[in-house]
Formats: sequence, C-alpha cells, structure tokens
Amino acid sequence: MKKIDVQNQPVLPPGRVFQIALTGVKYRLFRAAVTVAVIVVAMAFLMNILAESLIKRSVAESVREQIVDMHRVDRWIARLSMARPAEEILAQMADAELPEEDARELLTMSGLDEAALAELRPEAAQAVRYLRFFDDLNYGRRRVLVGPAESVQVFDRLAGEREWAQFESSLSDMLTVRFPTPLEEFRAFLAGWGELRGVVEKTRAGQAAALAAIRGELGETQLVTALRGADGAFGERLRVAGFALSEDAASALAAEVGRLEHDLRVEATINNPGIRQAVAALRDVLPGDVTMQMIWNLLRNRERAEWFLEVMRENEVDPGDLTAAELEELAEHRAHTRLLSAAERQTVDAGGGLLGIGMRMTWLALVSMLVCAVGIANAMLMSVTERFREIATLKCLGALDGFIMTVFLIEAGLLGLVGGIGGAVVGFLLASARMAVTFRSLLWHAFPWNDVLVAGLISIGVGMVLAAVSAVYPSFRAARLAPMEAMRIE
Repeated sequence: MKKIDVQNQPVLPPGRVFQIALTGVKYRLFRAAVTVAVIVVAMAFLMNILAESLIKRSVAESVREQIVDMHRVDRWIARLSMARPAEEILAQMADAELPEEDARELLTMSGLDEAALAELRPEAAQAVRYLRFFDDLNYGRRRVLVGPAESVQVFDRLAGEREWAQFESSLSDMLTVRFPTPLEEFRAFLAGWGELRGVVEKTRAGQAAALAAIRGELGETQLVTALRGADGAFGERLRVAGFALSEDAASALAAEVGRLEHDLRVEATINNPGIRQAVAALRDVLPGDVTMQMIWNLLRNRERAEWFLEVMRENEVDPGDLTAAELEELAEHRAHTRLLSAAERQTVDAGGGLLGIGMRMTWLALVSMLVCAVGIANAMLMSVTERFREIATLKCLGALDGFIMTVFLIEAGLLGLVGGIGGAVVGFLLASARMAVTFRSLLWHAFPWNDVLVAGLISIGVGMVLAAVSAVYPSFRAARLAPMEAMRIE
C-alpha cells in the first residue's frame, strides 16, 4: 500500500494576512466606504455627546468657582453679621482637609489645640452624617421621628429616654427608611454629644464676641464700607480678631467692594433725566426706552466710556475717581457676569448617566451603537456573499478556517479604525462649534483638552470593537463555507 505523506498546512505570517485583508478592502472600496460612513456617523454622534458632556461639566465647575468668587462680599457681610450655625461649625470640625487659615480660625474661636480637635473630628463627622440623614427626610417622617426639633436640636431631644423610645419605635415601623448606622452606635454618640455640643457653643460664643468687638469699633460705619479697607487696617483687625483672611483674599475682597461701589455709581445715572436724554439721542430711542443694560453695552467701548464721563460732568453727576478704562472694565465685568449666569442655567443637568452624558443621551448613544452594529454586520454579510468564489478558491488553495475569519476581522478592524478616527474628528468639531456658540469666552478658559482627547480615543476604540464584534458572525459564516458549495453559487 502506497504511503501517503501528509505535510503540515502552511501558515502565512501576520504581515501577509494583513496585506491580503488590505487588498480586499481596496478592491471593494465602495462597499468599504459605505461601512466606514456608517461607523463615522455613529462615532461622530458618540464623540459629540461625550465631548459636549465633558465640556459642560468642566465649564460648570469653572462657572461655580467664579460665581463663588463674585459673591465673596456677600459671604463676608453674612460672616461678620452673626456667628456661624452649629451645623456649619460641625462640618468644619469634621473636615480633615480644612484649609490652614480656616483651621486656625476654628482653633482660635473654640480655644482648642490641634490635638483636641483631632480627637473630636470622628464625633463631628458622625454628627454631620446624622444631620444629613435627618435633613434628607421628608417633613412627615421627620416630624414623626423627632417632632419639631431641627438641626442639632435633634440630638438634644433624643437624649431623653421617652423621646428615644418613641424614635426607636417609629423608626422600626418605617420599613423603607434605613438609618446610616446601627442604633446602638447612634445611642453611644448621643451619650457623648454633650461634650461636643459644649465645644460648638464655645466656638459660637467666641465668634459672637469677636463680631461684637468689631461692630463696636465700626460704630455707624457700614460693613460694606469697612470692607473697602480689607487690604489695609480693617483686614488686619479681622485677622487679629481670629478671622481667616489671607492677603490675597483681602486684596480681592477690597477690589470687589470697590467694583460694587462703582457699579452703584454708574447705575444711579439712569435716574438723571439729562443723562437719559443724551443716551437716548445717541442710541436713537425714546428716553423712556433707555435701560441700564443699554448703558452697560455702551460703556464697553472706550470712546463711548469717555463720552459718558463727559455727559456725567455736564449733568452735574460726580464720577468720583472713575476713568474711561475703569468704566470699560466694569462693563466687561458686567457682561461676563451675565454670561456666567446664563452658563450656570445651561449646565444645571451636567453629569449623570453613563460617562456623565446624562440618562437621555446615554440611551440615544446605545441605540446609535446598536444601529451601527446592524449596519456593519449587514455590510460584512453582503461582502461574504459577493466573495463566495474567492473564499472557495482560497480554501481550495489550502486556506484554513482561521485564516478566512482572520482576514474578515482584520478588514472590519481597519474599517472601524478609519471610521472611528473620522467620527471622532467630526464629533469633536461639531461639539466644539456648538459649545463655542453657547459658552463663548467661558469655553476656552475651561476647555478639558485631556478629557476630550480620552473621549476621542474611546470613540475610536468603540468603533474598532463594534466593527470587529459585528463582523464575527459574517466571518464565521465565511470560514465555515464548504469550497464545493461556494463554487456552485452563481
């Protein structure tokens, strides 16, 4: 009997397999272009919503910081008007990363040292946690559990045996309410609440004494006027009293007060008939139609600002130390403030959902990915159908099933890479253009370049993975095709 020598099946190197797949894409360029177009549309949509959500979140953080800075005068007026509430003091005591100046103020007002504060920090953190739980309850449940008590009064109330028994019984009946800790731990906290409350009261008393001394020195002078000298003697007096006020913060505070005073001086001009008449003549409107916003828009031009100063003097309105440059700066600041307010309203829903894009956009993105997968799978199935004779020829020449499947998967991956890059670029341009129109100058100060780059890489990766996964079934079908069956297909 003749001996049959079966040789090992030749295996092409990866580079050659890749070259064959690339050649297949070139010969079917139109079909490949259609598949790439499907991927580009889907990835552009994904990149657009990812980039917009990241930009919105970054702008929202920047806007909140700027708005907080803009209200520093209001915060200091409130801070110098009354002692801080007990829950705010507890939050400061519980904060292990409290800024150094704020921590120094807390130590000064409470009379504690750093070691004593560190010992009280866990109890303060527990107090903050329990207060947050009671604050999150609706009015009815809160009333049943702790009656009319609010804030730290809750702890005072539950220290009584009868009130505790009522609280424990009512809480056990509320099956959907989960207390943050075991009740035994809460009871132990209540047992030591008296010491912590004493520290809080002592801190408030220290703040009240410091405020009384400052008010006594001010006399009839208003706080706003006094804060004009925050970068001078008054700021030093606040630091001596124990308040945390750095030199940089004092300078910014004094500048903000000065800006408010200038704003009030400018806004008072609208009540002057002569100035209204001059502005109305310049803008070609009736005097009654002149608004403060119209005046601020006028002052954004240096020449108009100089003209406005002359009009003020002609109508015997004292401009004080205002200059045309300062008027222009005030008008720009007012425009920036309006832009911040608009941006704050537009970024209320920033965050949430998958990757922070919001629940609605998350579902839209998932649907678009599904449509893209169906389109890619359909295109690859059509490619398999068109290439039955080619597949049969390759298999007759010794191509393995794995080779056929690898060729199709490489083709899909190449199409996914090209489509992903194109979609990422298109989506980025669309998102940037839309956000630039929405946020204008705020965008470039807070543009999250690194996050958007990561979003682009994610979009490209999703395009490649989606194309590869969608091509698995067509590739498997092509690989399992019998050579003789493929040869018979017309």
